[in-house]
Amino acid sequence: MSEALEPAMADRTYAVAEVESAYFVARQSGLYRLAPSNGGARNLYQGWQREGEIATLDIAMSPGFSSDGCDGLILAGINGGVARSEDGGATWAALAMRMPAPLVTCLALSPGFTSDRRVLAGSYEDGMFLSDNAGQSWAAFNFGLFDHNIFCLALSPEFPVDGLVMAGTSSGVYRSVNGGRLWEDLTMPAGDGAVLSLAFSPEYADDRSILAGTESHGLLRSGDDGLTWEPFYKCEGAVNSIVCLPSAAGLAIQVDDSVLAYETGDSSWRQVAGAEVHVAAKSEDGRALLLGMADGSVQRVAM
Repeated sequence: MSEALEPAMADRTYAVAEVESAYFVARQSGLYRLAPSNGGARNLYQGWQREGEIATLDIAMSPGFSSDGCDGLILAGINGGVARSEDGGATWAALAMRMPAPLVTCLALSPGFTSDRRVLAGSYEDGMFLSDNAGQSWAAFNFGLFDHNIFCLALSPEFPVDGLVMAGTSSGVYRSVNGGRLWEDLTMPAGDGAVLSLAFSPEYADDRSILAGTESHGLLRSGDDGLTWEPFYKCEGAVNSIVCLPSAAGLAIQVDDSVLAYETGDSSWRQVAGAEVHVAAKSEDGRALLLGMADGSVQRVAM
């Protein structure tokens, strides 16, 4: 079963999130709020002093964010750094990083964000940036990070205690055990190659599992915090997204522009969407998939 909203723009979708009855969609042309009960789609950057399209590659929202557009912190990865709004997207400020201004490709909030205010931002060509004040200021931390092209980030569910961060780059996976300040290059079974998606298992406290989606070597799994990896699903195509669902539902992956689902206890995969998927993410309640489609729409698929 799926639900769809009318498209706001037929351009590339990079990220999608659900808050209450609204979807927030990061696109090549900007950041949109889609709500069928409130006039359809709205570009949250309208009225900002920056002119033209603002390509947005990822978004992160604070816990307790309200979808009514008047409360909550939004961080958006854009060309030039991070855009920050404290009022649900009504007004924006561009946060200074370092020159030349980076293209921020991915964002991750600490699971303990309400107390530690930690945010990590990965960039294309400029490595990793950290903020300990909810994105108001940033510092670069690339010690041990020899590949500065970062495509994805994943933080341990126990991050406030273990400080474990995984970063997917154009040449493989890097790991930090001190919150993103010092990095180590991990050995992958297929050798060097781009890692496009990462996810910690919902049962991580018990199984210590981490999943890595690669550009050309399928889906890999580690059961020891990333020290060693083994093939989990071999496929032709790039594993662009990984969505871990509650244990009874298993997981879903986006391979090129299709989506496959794997149910716990079943060794087979079933197709959820056959084509034209730009990005896959988890719904707010964690029990459905959100699919950002090529036509600009968002589909919600129950699992």
